Amino acid sequence: MIIGSAVSTAQHVHLPHETAPATDAFAGHVHFDRTITPVLVTDFDVAAFTRRGSGRLPVDTALLAAETPLPADLRTALGVLQRLESSALSESRAMLATATGNEARITAFLATWLVDRHWQSRALRDLLTGDHPVERPRIQHRLHPLRSLRRVHVDRVQPLLSPLWTAVAGESVAAGHMARMAIQEASLQAALHALSRRLDGEARRVVDLVLRRHQAAADFFTAEAIARIGRSRGEAVTARVVLALGSPLDGGGTPDADLPAALTVLGAEARDRAALRRARYEITRLLPGPALPDPVLAALPRTGA
Repeated sequence: MIIGSAVSTAQHVHLPHETAPATDAFAGHVHFDRTITPVLVTDFDVAAFTRRGSGRLPVDTALLAAETPLPADLRTALGVLQRLESSALSESRAMLATATGNEARITAFLATWLVDRHWQSRALRDLLTGDHPVERPRIQHRLHPLRSLRRVHVDRVQPLLSPLWTAVAGESVAAGHMARMAIQEASLQAALHALSRRLDGEARRVVDLVLRRHQAAADFFTAEAIARIGRSRGEAVTARVVLALGSPLDGGGTPDADLPAALTVLGAEARDRAALRRARYEITRLLPGPALPDPVLAALPRTGA
């Protein structure tokens, strides 16, 4: 009787979903109110991407060994692209150490994207070293001492600055990260396409396969970057700042000593140089302020064959 009396006189408890907004931008988000920015959702289907699965890309190393060896200049260019592919882990570390890591759609995408980039890197590595367990493509050149300091910054200083960067930029830093990765993915596509035309046989087949595998990532990062840049001036300014801090062609923020030599191959023709610059323009055209060129591409000739 006492228990029944207590139940009958208890006050109604309001559950969160009873007061959740039902008609505005926060509809369906139980824990959202107008002090929290709603989740940005683009047309890219992240769930379908993560269900797609990823595995090692096949490379017929026996066939490759029977074909004509790659010239030294193409091996150098291929090595640079292989290392840029493998920089995904460093790029992810830079993103996830900031407020970007709080966005579930981005972190869900990155979990699968990292695996894709690993196997894409491995496929390009197999073209250079075969199925060797430990051998890696060797860097042919040495960095200028001042450029070498960038490695120290990335390894020692950047992890210390990430919390400060998050405190200053907040969630708008995601716009910068998405812009950087959109340009990197588009640049890889342009570079792989330029290299493919110089190859034949198994090497060309593998490069073309890796090129096609980049399309989903290019679509995701470009859609996310454009949506954020267009959403607010603060995010557009942050994206400009992030892109001004370093070239997306420096994988993980670390310069590659062979990149200038590789660009003489990848940008040998005017159409390839135009494609490399266009990879940036899709994003930089939307940013406030004057044109934002990539210093790494500045050495490429503007005209010529």
